[in-house]
Amino acid sequence: MSEEKPQAHSHVVIPEPVRDVYLMSILAMLDEDESHKSALSVTLQIGGALVTGELIGHGRWRSELKAWLATIGGSSDVISDLVGIVEEELAEQPQSRPSHLHLRDAKFITNYTTSMNGIAPQGPERPLWRTRIADVQGWSLGRA
Repeated sequence: MSEEKPQAHSHVVIPEPVRDVYLMSILAMLDEDESHKSALSVTLQIGGALVTGELIGHGRWRSELKAWLATIGGSSDVISDLVGIVEEELAEQPQSRPSHLHLRDAKFITNYTTSMNGIAPQGPERPLWRTRIADVQGWSLGRA
């Protein structure tokens, strides 16, 4: 009998998740809007949960985050300067495909209530929300 030696693997290749070409095209369109005014209502399925809100480009999210941080920064400029510091670091790195998407007025659907006016989604809301594109399992246009 011959003794078999286990084969050593020099490296493991982890493939990049397949990106939805339609969602990526919408994100590119929103990112190209230099006025930072464009938005599109969407509902995303992420980790089994539904999140609904206005899909916005990275530039608009960055501007609104900077303005929001300035309101909570008090006398310290460190918090309000956070966005600028991160952007400087990112500018030094090679350009890559977007890895995150951004929602404005995001609502996490945790429950539904019924009334005379119909069914209404219930859940916590956030003024700005950011998530990895790779975590999006499904999406639709419009709010839930």
